[in-house]
Amino acid sequence: MSEKSPYDSYHRWERPASLASNSGIPIKELYDAADTAGHNGPRDLGVPGEYPFTRGPYPGMYRTRTWTQRNQVGFGGPEETNERMRYLLEHGATGFIVTLDLPSEYAFDSDHPVAEGEVGVVGVAISTLGDMERLYDGFGPDMVSCAFSTPGGPCAAVNLAMIATVAERRGIPYDKLVGTQHNDPLYQLSGGPLQTTTQYFPLDGILRLVVDNIEFLTQHMPKLNWMVSNLYNLRETGVTAVQEIAFGLSHAFDVFRLAQQRGLDINQFARRASFFCSSSIDFFEEVAKFRAMRRIYARTMRERFGATNPECWRFRTSAQSAGNTYTTQQPLNNVIRGTVEAMAAVMGGVQSIHLSAYDEGLGLPTEQSALLSVRTQQVVASESGITRTVDPLAGSYYVESLTQELETRAEALIAEVESRGGLIECVRSGWLENQIRQARSRNQAELDEARRILVGVNRYQIPASEEPKLEIHKYRVDEWSARRAEYLRRYREDRDQAACRQALGEIRRAWAAGTNMVPVIMDALRAGATRGEISDAMRAAQGFTISVPGEV
Repeated sequence: MSEKSPYDSYHRWERPASLASNSGIPIKELYDAADTAGHNGPRDLGVPGEYPFTRGPYPGMYRTRTWTQRNQVGFGGPEETNERMRYLLEHGATGFIVTLDLPSEYAFDSDHPVAEGEVGVVGVAISTLGDMERLYDGFGPDMVSCAFSTPGGPCAAVNLAMIATVAERRGIPYDKLVGTQHNDPLYQLSGGPLQTTTQYFPLDGILRLVVDNIEFLTQHMPKLNWMVSNLYNLRETGVTAVQEIAFGLSHAFDVFRLAQQRGLDINQFARRASFFCSSSIDFFEEVAKFRAMRRIYARTMRERFGATNPECWRFRTSAQSAGNTYTTQQPLNNVIRGTVEAMAAVMGGVQSIHLSAYDEGLGLPTEQSALLSVRTQQVVASESGITRTVDPLAGSYYVESLTQELETRAEALIAEVESRGGLIECVRSGWLENQIRQARSRNQAELDEARRILVGVNRYQIPASEEPKLEIHKYRVDEWSARRAEYLRRYREDRDQAACRQALGEIRRAWAAGTNMVPVIMDALRAGATRGEISDAMRAAQGFTISVPGEV
């Protein structure tokens, strides 16, 4: 018998591990007109820029203006992060997602005991108004679009007040400010981050500050978007595209109702509401997901909320390539994954894309990996040709059928969430956490049983010794912590102590009076108060105390 050819395995057809989408939607071998009959005629499909916005929220889409090409930045202090931002701007980046370190996210200063070992590690440390000014050194909040990836509540309120005060000091009118203020009260909706956030600040207080932010932004900053639902972090927990749609939109509708209870006009505040989604690896499902979300959102805003302003019917979103699809094994494969996910986001019609760096699973991006993320988006935008026409996949039997199926399944899940009292109540009751646990278990089982292929992990592995040696971002935690502690010591010594005490007292009084806190926080920042001190004053006003590690 002749020896097998080494090409046998290459020529042998291998049946896909799964013939269903990652959300479990059965995929047919062939789609035709019958699969779109009855629900994707001209009225549902429409044209770009018109209700129900299936084909995109704006008429010309990328022929008129490309998406904002963002990079995630944030490490060390504002000096290090500003240097990285300048480097990427020089190489064509058009916006940033600025991530704060954990102490700043949880409303503490860099020298607080809870910050030990975490200063500047997963984001930039921002404790004072001076920190925010140094972050914007060389450019302003009217020139560069920054989306601050922060939890809603005290962190977001202080950030917003800092940006407003930086603009004020530089003579920049509020109506010129651009970017996105993350303002999700639940941030990851469930799990560890939410539990940690509410450990350090009460949920009812977080919800109150979220509406304060919406009110201030609506009244003063007409070009600054506010992110209502961080669906990306939700999707990273392992939920499906259907669940991302349903839970994310349900959460937004809860926040809208809170704003209406404050007396805010849906036709005004919803104009600048925006979302932050994941763009995952199941290409056509992700394209259909964005189309389905636009339809559901437009219909709900017009019919349920009674919005008459067409601007409030537009679902506008940024998207990030899915970190939970990236692997530490054969990390250069993540370049391909990110490219596929970026193209899905473009085909889906998003307004901003953040392409995760290929070394995300190993640490913060290096200059090299961050630059490659910029270049990947530039190639997609400038060389691929997919931006030459608007919504190039429109009319595809497969895409339109999949869009309808995602829409139908998501609407059913939204109805279930509503029957349980809304998404916030689902978080309080633990129902959402149970949904996430089930999704995680299902994902792991699919990988363990190779029902879903993850290249380099459960198929096509190579020995660890053959893995490429990559440069990894170097953390300088001890240096950053010591430098920040000394900076804050001097900062507090040099300020007007009486003015600072008075401003912090006013925060407590304003909280009790139900005043919008953003202008009051601005006054405290001008008087030299720090993020942690301002947040402590708001905690004290609610009678809320925290336990610090090491305390008895």
